[in-house]
Amino acid sequence: MKAPDPALEALWKNALENWDNDAAHHAFLDHCERNQALDEAAVRYRGMKGDHERGAGAEKRLKAVLILAMSKLELSRAEPKAAPSMLTKLMLVLFFLFGSLLLLLYLLKT
Repeated sequence: MKAPDPALEALWKNALENWDNDAAHHAFLDHCERNQALDEAAVRYRGMKGDHERGAGAEKRLKAVLILAMSKLELSRAEPKAAPSMLTKLMLVLFFLFGSLLLLLYLLKT
């Protein structure tokens, strides 16, 4: 379990008190992103979805959390390795054939 983050709590309280203020939510989400707490932001906004007055805003913020999480995941994903080139494959085949030929010649002499 994570230790309580006083800054996160203060920013969440500010977001609740200023629900219609985008800057308050942006500050909260920015803090969560920088401190790898987007899961906590998602839990809190998901909990607000049932609220009659704040449900639509919570849904909007939950989508923002999803976008932030997906972009972070995309950035951290490793670059795919390039497939071996045709030249590399050809060199490996030639090396194998040459080695096989040398082995065959050695076996024929003995």
